[in-house]
This record gives sequence, structure tokens and C-alpha cells, in this order.
Amino acid sequence: MELLAKTFKLFVLCTLGMIAMLIKPSIGYGQMISSTYNPFKFELADSISPLNKELLGDEVEEIISVQKETDEADLWSIKYWNGAYPSYRWHQLLMEVGKRHKGHKNGGRVAIMHLSIYDAMVEVWKHKKAYYQKAVYEYDARVKKLGPKPEFSTFICDWSAAAGAAHSVIHYYFPEQKDVLDSNLTAFKSARLATGLQFLSDIENGLEIGQKIAEKYIEYAKGDRTAFRWDGNVPKSDSLWSGNPGPWDPMKKQWKPLTLIRANQFRPGPPPTDWSLDMEELRQFNAANQTSEIAWKWKSEPIWDRLIERKILEFNLNPLEASFANAVFHTARFDAIIAAWDGKYHFWGIRPFQYDASFQPILVDTPNFPGYPAGHTTVAGSLAKVLCFLFPRDEPLFYALAEECSESRFEGGVHFRTDNEVGLEVGYQVGNQVIKAFTE
Repeated sequence: MELLAKTFKLFVLCTLGMIAMLIKPSIGYGQMISSTYNPFKFELADSISPLNKELLGDEVEEIISVQKETDEADLWSIKYWNGAYPSYRWHQLLMEVGKRHKGHKNGGRVAIMHLSIYDAMVEVWKHKKAYYQKAVYEYDARVKKLGPKPEFSTFICDWSAAAGAAHSVIHYYFPEQKDVLDSNLTAFKSARLATGLQFLSDIENGLEIGQKIAEKYIEYAKGDRTAFRWDGNVPKSDSLWSGNPGPWDPMKKQWKPLTLIRANQFRPGPPPTDWSLDMEELRQFNAANQTSEIAWKWKSEPIWDRLIERKILEFNLNPLEASFANAVFHTARFDAIIAAWDGKYHFWGIRPFQYDASFQPILVDTPNFPGYPAGHTTVAGSLAKVLCFLFPRDEPLFYALAEECSESRFEGGVHFRTDNEVGLEVGYQVGNQVIKAFTE
């Protein structure tokens, strides 16, 4: 009887576990309890308490007034700014502002913005855990609910923390876009207040927290070496890469890493001294193929960026979880670039079209910097590794994409296969280092 009871208990537990998995799939650190999220670099010592009921009552009247004036355009703006997750629109804005900017675009901007948002979110959730507060529409029936019901305390607006951090960071990198950024921040604040979810004081507190965290990251960014220019010389040798890399590209190996102990932490061994076998494999591929679908796909599409956005939405990550996922993802890309470029400008690996002047790559234009190890695949390995950590159920997909990315650079003719295979392994090591930094 005892054995039967134990067997039945085990069956019940397994069944409940399977049901739970069906209800909410495993999403790695998307399931972390808020108290287990720690800031990546910075936190604040500020102590903030909720307003008393009388002052909150005054803010309720203001929201009612705002909602009475809401028209169709305002309703669209509310949906625009309060859909997806807090950093979604700000990431888009960063990309748009970058396209408008004439001149060099600092390579650290995306990681710094998402790390600022994440640390600001952690700061906000510290206060949310201390004070539970209902949404405004739950205080007064006259207030309409024009946004998704919050799952947690509405004390201090996490969406506003993301906005404050992002606005400050983007302005630091692109100060000439101040008017555009300010108008977007004003539109966000109006749209957030009109939802009936947050009090004005909570929006303002969130913005202030985001701005203060961003200030700390901006000071850090001033010393991260991403604005340095190169004034070195390309080594002269027929067996090495030759060209003019410009003032910015070689400096990527000197960027200050976010999680790597040093830039050369995962530097691979030297490339082959004889590329003849690699070159012959490329010639044979070109003889049998006039083009490559995956080569053009991985050259022209932001595949990894679309993937992280889609996964955050698929698994319905809450604001803190989404900011964590983006922080890990963009840190992995930043440090993978450093690791790859450390190898590139240490070994000065030759490109296929330089090794054989008669060879015509399918992608036509080969990037203007050394080949070994491949940058695309180093980044692919790093991103695949952290995506497996964040969304473990999709692990086969992420590794398959990393392999496809690696193959695409070979088929495109801009890399030897060795460049790609070594880059992928370096990337996997970088990804593991990033995971370690965020979890230990």
C-alpha cells in the first residue's frame, strides 16, 4: 500500500508539472522572482514613499480631466506607447535616430541603453516590492482603463523608468536629435497618464529613476573607449589582409568589455598558414552555385534583433523580464564584437578574394577588415548561447540559426570555412561568460 501511495503521489506531481508547463512554458530567467534580479552595474540609494490619499485624489481628478479630452489620435498614441514592452518603442527610436545621424555611430549605444533600462527597472521593482498600490482606475470608477491591467503594484511606473533611461542615453549619443527625443518623451508621458493605470507622481518618479541610472551609465560610457580613433598601420605581407580599415574599425578590439575579463580572453589559436584547402572548397561551391539564399538573407536582414523581440512577445515577459532579456542579449553582442575584433587585428587574417585574385564572391563586396575569426559567426555564437539561456525550449532553433549564419558567410564567399567555425566557438565562449556575469 505504501509503495502504491508513493507511486500515485509521483504520478500526480508529474501530471501537475506537465499541466503547468503547458500553461506557462519554461522561459529560463523569464521565470525569475523579482527579488532575484540584481542590477548589472548601478543602483540608487533613494527612498521613495507613496503619496497620501488626499494628494492621490488630486491626481485622480487630473487623469479624469485628461481622459475627457482624449480623441481618436490620443487613443492611437496610447496603444502605440503602451503596447509590447517598455523598451520596444525606444529601441526603434534609437535605430531611427541612428539612421538620421551623419558621421560615426558609437558602437556602445545599444548595449548602454538596454543596460540603463534594466538597472532602472530593478530599481523600480525594489520600490514595488516595498509598497503595493492599485491602478488609478481601481481607486475611482470614473477613470477608464485604457491599457492592459498591471500584474503587480503600480507604485512607480516601470514604463516611465525605461523612457527616462532611454531618452537620456539616446540624447547623449545623438545630441543633435534633442527636439525629436523631447517630443517623443512628451508623447509618451501623455499616453501613459491617459491609460488610467498610473498616477502622475509615479510616472515622474519612474522618469527620474531612469534618468539617474542613465547618468551613471553615461559617465561609464565616457571611458569605455568606443569613441577612440585608430592611427596605426596595416602590416605589409602577401599572406595577410591588406586594405584601409578606416579610423574606427580596428579600435573595436580596444573597447572596454562589459563582461569579458580582457579582450583576448577567448582569443583563438593562429589561423592556418596554408589556406589552399579552404580556398579550393570555396571555388567548388561557386562552380556549383550561382547564388546563395542564406548568404543574402544574413547579410541584409536583422535576424537576431527580430528574434529577441519575437521571443519576448511570444512568452509575454513582464517589463522586468523583458528588460533583463534585452540587457543580456545586447551585452552578448557587444562583448562578442570585442572578442572577434581582438582576433581580427591580432592575426590580420587574409580574405578569400585577396588570397585568390581571380575569385569572385557571391556577395560581391567583402567587408573592409580582416577575416579571422568571422565577426558574423562570433556574434551568432554569443547570441545563440544567451538565447538558449533565456528561452531554453527553443535551444535547437537558436543553434540551428547560428550554424546557418556561419554557413552563409562561407557560401557568400567573404570568409573561409575555418574563419566561421572558429568564430562560432569563440562566440559560444563569450555567451557563457555573459550568462555567468548576469547570474553570479
